[in-house]
Amino acid sequence: MALFSRSFDREKTLKQAEKHAQQGKLDAAIKDYELVARTDPRDITIANILGDLYQRVNRTDEAAERFVFVAEHYVRQQQLPQAIALYRKVTRLQPERPEYPLALGNLHRKQGTLADAKQAYRLAVDVARKQGADGTLISALRELAKLDPADGRIKLDLAEAYVRAGQRTDAFEQFLAAGAVLRGSQDWEGSLAAYDRAMAIHPDSTSALDGYAETCTAAGQALIGYERIQQQIRRTPNNLDLTVILGRAYLRSGELDAAEATFDRLYAIDQSRFEHRLEVAEACVQHGQPDRAVQIVRSLLGIIIDRGQKKRATALLRSIIEHQPNHIPAIECLAEAYERVGEKRKLASTLDLLAQAYLDAGREADAIRALEQSIHYQPSRKARQRLEALTSQKPEQAEPPPSAGFPEGFESPSAAGYYDRMTTASEAGAKASSAPTPNRADTTSGEYSVALLDSLLAQNPELMQARLALVERMAASQPDAIETRLQLKELYLDAGRQTDAARECMVLARLYQSRGDSDKAADLRAEALALDPQAELLPVAPPSVTAPPPLSFEIPGGLGNLLTPGPPSEMPFSTSRLGELLTPAQFQKLHEREWTRAARHGYPLALCLARLDFFESYPVAFRQPCLEIVAGLFDAQLAESGGMAAYDPNEGFFVLIPDADADQAYAQAEALRQSIQNKGIPHAASPHRVVTISVAVTSDLPLFEGMPFNKFVSVLQDALAHVTTRGGNATVVAPAAYRRT
Repeated sequence: MALFSRSFDREKTLKQAEKHAQQGKLDAAIKDYELVARTDPRDITIANILGDLYQRVNRTDEAAERFVFVAEHYVRQQQLPQAIALYRKVTRLQPERPEYPLALGNLHRKQGTLADAKQAYRLAVDVARKQGADGTLISALRELAKLDPADGRIKLDLAEAYVRAGQRTDAFEQFLAAGAVLRGSQDWEGSLAAYDRAMAIHPDSTSALDGYAETCTAAGQALIGYERIQQQIRRTPNNLDLTVILGRAYLRSGELDAAEATFDRLYAIDQSRFEHRLEVAEACVQHGQPDRAVQIVRSLLGIIIDRGQKKRATALLRSIIEHQPNHIPAIECLAEAYERVGEKRKLASTLDLLAQAYLDAGREADAIRALEQSIHYQPSRKARQRLEALTSQKPEQAEPPPSAGFPEGFESPSAAGYYDRMTTASEAGAKASSAPTPNRADTTSGEYSVALLDSLLAQNPELMQARLALVERMAASQPDAIETRLQLKELYLDAGRQTDAARECMVLARLYQSRGDSDKAADLRAEALALDPQAELLPVAPPSVTAPPPLSFEIPGGLGNLLTPGPPSEMPFSTSRLGELLTPAQFQKLHEREWTRAARHGYPLALCLARLDFFESYPVAFRQPCLEIVAGLFDAQLAESGGMAAYDPNEGFFVLIPDADADQAYAQAEALRQSIQNKGIPHAASPHRVVTISVAVTSDLPLFEGMPFNKFVSVLQDALAHVTTRGGNATVVAPAAYRRT
């Protein structure tokens, strides 16, 4: 090599290469330039010349390699236009290589020409998809998603690419993002498909299920979203997060009653989730129901303050007062909140506001008491002047006898209850010598709430039993859940079951010991022995007892039935109720078999054909979920009669009812039609505004000779055509298809 270097003449070789190129001797020119390039591999000019020569002799791989080398040099020198020009040339030279348009897109993005960058990335996506280059495909789609975040279809394609590459976590996140973006662009079908794919990766994902329900609500198909959530609740009844999703779905649809009932049931099981009831209160304010909102906040005031959520509650109450300055219940509740936390300045100003509200309502006595309390907490000249003005205007008269419902001096039970809580100890002592107020005790609002709850439980002991039974089930399914067992212990103590409470103490002691908390374990053992001296001998699990009959609100089947309204017969229990129906071929064989059996035993056989009205105008994205709900209703309605159903995408639902004449089959079909209409699945394109069906019924008394199944179908089709032309949503009896000679 040393001898070669000493004898090499660069200038002479370059001149010779130029001469060969001018004479068209390209191969000789290439050899000369390659010789020069070997002596100085970093010479950009020679590399570019070689790239052009390689291109002229159709050596595209080598040409592309040289051009990329030169382009990368320009990138390092921040000469982006030159680099872009070379990458465009390389992309044309080798259109089957997706990494080149990807690099071109990156350069356009750096330069700020975003439209050209998108075009290059899309080219990279197309080529990578054809070549099966998943890595490049993911990179190009990721860059496209950054440039166009509002394009949900790009995110969906990126998620699918992640799936093919085995990157399930990234795929799941992209499916969620795609679902949200597609919902924003009202691509309901794409959004639901994205969430379905996310749930295929993580079937227990609450975020995917919540997104699915939100899309259904946004599309005006909230009922389908509810059904999907309730279905998941029945599969995993102890997952309380699903109940939260259901309640929030109701809130999004403005169904406050259903949302409040759902979160009330959740709160009865787990009081730490009280914030969801506050969500209902906030929704009530938004929907113009401030009284209802105040009622919810007042019922939660104790736990709100204990859990540090005072600001949220007072903000809600102030929002009511801002729009309705004289809303007395909201002002009273706000004053009570400030009193509980000891914020005297805010309490005094709220009492001033309350006094004015009382005056505007004509409740002068209550206004005086409010001002007196305001002066007590924060003396104010203005408040004293207002109080003096009120008291000086009152004529001297004999005091009326005290009311039996609330203390004297009050004009309403609500004011009496509020000021009983506001009375100070000194005032209570000063009044000790006076006659006691009938039927009232000096208690706090929390004590009133406890007293009311105790009264309810005393009158309805099954409520405590139901709650205790639910927590026992939760503890059995999650034996290491400390919070659940602590709650169960307290419930046993409230029910007076000291032995069971002692056993729970021992179980908790073992759990804390296993987690290294010896002090807590020792405390629990001491508590257990105090409750039952034989606690250490108690079995870990309670003795089996005969379960009590279910309550009116408790449907057999687990905790999920308590958390979801509606009878279970209307709810789908599997992922595809439609798939559980017979196929047309199976149904035809069933009909032939039942025809022969009916002929042998001499009983009639009924056949029905049902079609969803105006279903061709139903949103495509929701057709499959709608069919699933309808299939579940078919299954529920036919269970008692022994009927069987099939689904044909072209014809509709076939139903076979054994031992049923025309009148009986009509009654069954009419009940089915009404159940689907009453389900209330929205259908904006239907004159009925909900999903309905039309049903044609025929019944025959078979003989042994057979009859083509198609003839039965033809008779039902003709009868159904007359119904659908008149608007559908009806049941009609077709003439018997079978004729004897």
